[in-house]
Amino acid sequence: MIDLHCHVLPGLDDGPTSTFQALAMARIAVASGTTTLVATPHIDVHWRVNPVDLPRRAAAFSQALQQEGIELELHIGGEIALSRLADLRPEELDGLRLGGGPYLLLESPLSPMAGDFDMLLLTIHARGEPIVLAHPERCPLFQQEPERLIRLVEAGFLCSITTGSLLGQFGESVRRFTIELLREGLVHDLASDCHDDRQRPPGLADALARAEHELPGIAAQQRWLTTLAPAAILAGDPLPPRPPRGDSAWRDSAW
Repeated sequence: MIDLHCHVLPGLDDGPTSTFQALAMARIAVASGTTTLVATPHIDVHWRVNPVDLPRRAAAFSQALQQEGIELELHIGGEIALSRLADLRPEELDGLRLGGGPYLLLESPLSPMAGDFDMLLLTIHARGEPIVLAHPERCPLFQQEPERLIRLVEAGFLCSITTGSLLGQFGESVRRFTIELLREGLVHDLASDCHDDRQRPPGLADALARAEHELPGIAAQQRWLTTLAPAAILAGDPLPPRPPRGDSAWRDSAW
């Protein structure tokens, strides 16, 4: 499985504070079936991560993985806040593309005040930038007006939800909205958005199974959401055909 969104490089943002903790996260990821991680530190006005420094940081962590015998393929990217996007030079932006491919991972704002976020995204997308939206299920704007997210997906945006949202870690309203996004076929990737080895650990294996009672058959999409689609995103290829949405027991959408 491929985890497109994780905070695993130590000492950069609100992810692991030490290499020891980052290695513990890597072990959890491997034990749960993850073979590839894309390290996506926060690129925002708060953390001020230097994109040029990421290859060196990733190489050092890859060496630590090898020394510990942890078989995990590591790529780099960045979870980019819209507030930083305009400040990034072209060479910095290219270094933040997921796995060196064409896609940028843009953070969906958690503030209810981001009323023009979707319009700004469409402007960026019109310049030819392929975009994956990180945790849109946690964005108040999309929760209140899901048609805005639908328009973005129809325009070509991809959506990456996080396992914690399905598991209820961000509250019941977020969990229910995540279920609706899956029901509507608006999800293109399932990522861990892991930050540590305890409260927000890595792992992609079990989250969809927890939604089976509401979306019977959804677990059949596990491979597409965690391997086939993310592999296509990294390669810059068209997404493969989506598996069937589930059986006839799926309830009608609440929208």
